[in-house]
Amino acid sequence: MSFFEKLSSAVASNQSLLCVGLDPQLDILPDGANIEERLVSWGSGVIAQTADLVCCYKPNFAFYEQFGLAGLRGLQRIVAAIPENIPVLLDVKRGDIGSTAQAYAVAAYEQWGADALTLSPLLGEDSIKPFLTIEGKAVFLLCYTSNPSANQMQMHGDPPLYEYIAQKAQSWGTPQQIGFVVGATQTEELGRVRELCPQNWILAPGVGAQGGDLEKALRAGLRADGSGLIIPVSRGVMLASDPRQAALELRDQINQMVNLVKNEPRTPASLKTKLVMELFQSGCIKFGSFTLASGKQSPIYIDLRRVVSYPNLFKMVAQVYTDIVKTLKFDHIASVPYAALPTGSVVAWKLNRSLIYPRKEVKQHGTGQTVEGSFQPGQTAVLLEDVITSGGSIVSVAESLRQAGLVVNDVIVLVDREQGGRAKMAEIGLDLHTVMTIHEVLNTLKAQALIDRDTYQMVCQYIDDETKN
Repeated sequence: MSFFEKLSSAVASNQSLLCVGLDPQLDILPDGANIEERLVSWGSGVIAQTADLVCCYKPNFAFYEQFGLAGLRGLQRIVAAIPENIPVLLDVKRGDIGSTAQAYAVAAYEQWGADALTLSPLLGEDSIKPFLTIEGKAVFLLCYTSNPSANQMQMHGDPPLYEYIAQKAQSWGTPQQIGFVVGATQTEELGRVRELCPQNWILAPGVGAQGGDLEKALRAGLRADGSGLIIPVSRGVMLASDPRQAALELRDQINQMVNLVKNEPRTPASLKTKLVMELFQSGCIKFGSFTLASGKQSPIYIDLRRVVSYPNLFKMVAQVYTDIVKTLKFDHIASVPYAALPTGSVVAWKLNRSLIYPRKEVKQHGTGQTVEGSFQPGQTAVLLEDVITSGGSIVSVAESLRQAGLVVNDVIVLVDREQGGRAKMAEIGLDLHTVMTIHEVLNTLKAQALIDRDTYQMVCQYIDDETKN
């Protein structure tokens, strides 16, 4: 049987997603002079007490290596004591290439008896392939780990490194060969990896001593079939006065939560849903009584000038604009001052395209030009704005750009308040591209229980009345 076949069988027969870590430390070993025998006595004891409660065992190589040759001999004997129907996931976090990677693979599978192991993917595909050449073996690639400083590296880049790993590594092998390590302490990222990798198994360390929230981890990481997630626990079982009772309670707790979560309708949080929630939580979407630039009163106000004060939110906003902009044909990106200028700058940088912008107030000195930046008459500009209501500000900016000799065919906004702006854009020959409408914003906020029913109905009625007018 392959690792994942054996794993699925153990999950079914033991009714368990619990993985017990076998990570010995000197102070928990039984007394004696022979370290190898102490290790084997301890390890075989834990296995004997928990073998009918787990889906797999995860010995961490470092905890045996610290005891030298005696520790490594102990590891071999402990792995041999694991029942044949329970898979062994060896936690080694190897990462190398060529003959070195091949040697590591031989050691893990032939010397230490592993069915699967953890690897670092940072050296690329050729560092992983040697571990997949033996039929039935599997690897778990470090994706977003559970340690506190993981974000220093694994959130770096665009997309973040952990997302890139999850996407790229799927081409290196099948879901029957490759799983991912994503910490239970990182539930948002865990959910994102599940969204990107709906079929792959995920090893989610961090529940227990590291403070991971079991229920949140299960909600984020379970597959649609209520499986696909391994919950490893080491200290919570090893250090317990009664390891069997501790494992039994953990197994049952996991199962109770799985039964609760798996029957709920769970749609992965899309970037748009996250964006609406972040806009609301940062105060960029407010409810009350507000006077708009048009002079009209409104029960909802969208202030996207605040976005730049929230780095994660700003990043999401720039990304959704970028996704639309890169589908269009243009020579320059033009932002409506002032709210759209920061976003336009980031989008231009991300796409390596030039940014121009019309001045809100034409200066009476220097060149006196109405549009800043380098451009030639006849070139095309795509226009970025934050929110569109009636479209008056966009009309003014589009006119300035056209008077300067630029061609303007497209305008992109984050939110369409659905109060006549789209029709106005059509009148002046602009195609309006929107990230979301005001109704989508309201529906998301209501679905996420961030606004109550009365607020939802009141604002929807206001929007509908304004649309009719």
